[in-house]
Amino acid sequence: MEPSLIQSLLDWVAQHHTWAGIIVFFVAMGESLAIVGVMVPGVAVMLGVGALIGIGVLDFWPIFSWAVVGAIVGDGFSFWLGYHFKDQLRRIWPFSRHPRLLHQGEAFFRKHGGKSVFLGRFFGPVRAIIPTTAGMMQMSPWRFNVVNVSSALLWAPVYLGVGMVIGASLSLAAEVATRLALLLGALILTLWAGIWLVRRLYRLLAPKATQLSERLMQWGRNHPHLGQLSAALVDPQQGEFKGVALLGLILVGLAWAIIALFSHLTITPPLARLDSSTYHLLQGLRTPWGDQVMITLTQLGDGTMHIALLLGLGAWLLWRRHYFAVLHWLAAVGFGAVAAWLLKSSLKIPRPNPMFDGPMGYGFPSAHTVLAVCSFGFLAVLISREVAPRWRWLVYAVAWIFILLIAISRLYLGAHWLSDVLGGLLIGLIWISILGVAYRRHHAAVIDLKGLIGVPLAVLSLFGAWHVYDSREANLERYARHYETRQMGADEWARHGWRQLPPMRIDTRGVEMQPLNLQWAGSLETLRAILQQQGWRQPTPLSLDTALMWLKPDADPAELPLLPQVHDGRHPALQMISLQDHLLLRLWPADVVLGEQRIPLWLGYVGQLETATLPLLTVPRIGNDFDAPVAELLPQLTGLHREMRLRPGPWSSARNHWQGQVLLIWPMGQAHPQGESAP
Repeated sequence: MEPSLIQSLLDWVAQHHTWAGIIVFFVAMGESLAIVGVMVPGVAVMLGVGALIGIGVLDFWPIFSWAVVGAIVGDGFSFWLGYHFKDQLRRIWPFSRHPRLLHQGEAFFRKHGGKSVFLGRFFGPVRAIIPTTAGMMQMSPWRFNVVNVSSALLWAPVYLGVGMVIGASLSLAAEVATRLALLLGALILTLWAGIWLVRRLYRLLAPKATQLSERLMQWGRNHPHLGQLSAALVDPQQGEFKGVALLGLILVGLAWAIIALFSHLTITPPLARLDSSTYHLLQGLRTPWGDQVMITLTQLGDGTMHIALLLGLGAWLLWRRHYFAVLHWLAAVGFGAVAAWLLKSSLKIPRPNPMFDGPMGYGFPSAHTVLAVCSFGFLAVLISREVAPRWRWLVYAVAWIFILLIAISRLYLGAHWLSDVLGGLLIGLIWISILGVAYRRHHAAVIDLKGLIGVPLAVLSLFGAWHVYDSREANLERYARHYETRQMGADEWARHGWRQLPPMRIDTRGVEMQPLNLQWAGSLETLRAILQQQGWRQPTPLSLDTALMWLKPDADPAELPLLPQVHDGRHPALQMISLQDHLLLRLWPADVVLGEQRIPLWLGYVGQLETATLPLLTVPRIGNDFDAPVAELLPQLTGLHREMRLRPGPWSSARNHWQGQVLLIWPMGQAHPQGESAP
């Protein structure tokens, strides 16, 4: 069944509650019918109905009862068919048209016996034929009915429960929705396309490699001067150093010439627009969670990691006396570092954002990308030479995944333009192709595969873990998303500038959520200290350990770790909870500074903490009332100026109760802005 038809069915069920149970009965029964069940999307419908239960549209127990009865009836009828007609079913339509399904069911039943009826309830490929097969093979009806009922009682809550968790989670934790989904989808699609391309290219070129090498050798014999270059690559009898070194110089020179010429060609403006569009698209997809992952990836591909990888694997190869491999390993990584430094220093193409000093402060090419291709690419050449031919494409695919992840991280973090990364990929791939052919065509000793894989993995996991931890804070600051800060007068803010700030919190999907009913001008430490004097404290941090507190029934919402929440792609700069009143205050940067003193301005909300009950979980959330919490907060702001403002409405909706009141607060010692009178 098409996804659109399933969605239409679920929409109809949501609007006609009285028919929901009957629909679930027929779906559960239809999925259990012999062969017919193959065409019934029972799992999808059950998960969808479970999601409707999770968000409160349907009641659990009636739907559960209908699902169990439908599953029992469907399996019972299918068993009766097999038990009554036996082998005659093989000649009856639709069984005669699908003999393969009967063969699969018989093989499954012979392997698992009576347990196959229970297992088949949850095993998709034989789901629609096992009861019939059990009947054909004369399973005891009494035994079948026991298994049929018990499996149906477990099957229904499992599928409905998964859907309930999905539905409840979507309604409560939509914070990680569209931006992360788009980013993850694009990442998976890119990696899948990369693996597909590597596999196709390997299967296309590998069988022809020897033939192409022989043709290149023959061409070299007919061209004495240029033939020295081809001989250095493919002729095992010829030395390779001079030829490969010359090809490396030619590659760097061509890259420099092509990029230098681009500035004088008509292709430059379209390329610049593509660079700019890609940059702004990815910056719009950034989230704090995505930043953490991408910074980790980019740290695993920086210069420090490549030096560690070069030294670690190089020392092991020297210890095992693989001098030929060591020289090529040094040539691979050394070329990447030197080529990136030369091109950056001479071309001086700026990055999207300044991040480094000296030659590394320039953009083209991406040094992370060039070094990733040279290091992981030549490591794949070394490993693939020692594995069976049928697995070589997989070695190259794994290396390509590492390379793509690092390249994507540079784009996501705004460290490079798309052209910087593509140029780095192209330069690295050409060099590794040259060096890899030369290495494979010339004699080299067999290298122990365990060490060739184990040493790089040890460096990446052990040294990489320490390096990521040690430099995380510096990199979080370096790669932080850049926001433009504007200056505003304190009086201007109090009169009308406060209205220019966003009225609602924007979640990761770009959807307006809670009202921003609070604006603070001053230091966060000042506000934190004042609130702490009134009994406020920071919320319990969310971690694997503290998340177990969500399993506690009837928990105090102020004691539970909060679900992550962002505004315009950023986590709150300040979060405080009132244990007595169960109030939650969150503030984000407003990207505005006030007056000549450049006093930072913050905006956020104060709301009432409540609990929402999921299956087995109790999770804190913000209530819908955003007027009463402001009134409760006002008496606690001792020693602060506080004035109320009113945004013209209406603002109240089914999601939020808010009359448009915004509380402006600032310290007593600060200049008093001459604003409007409070409403």
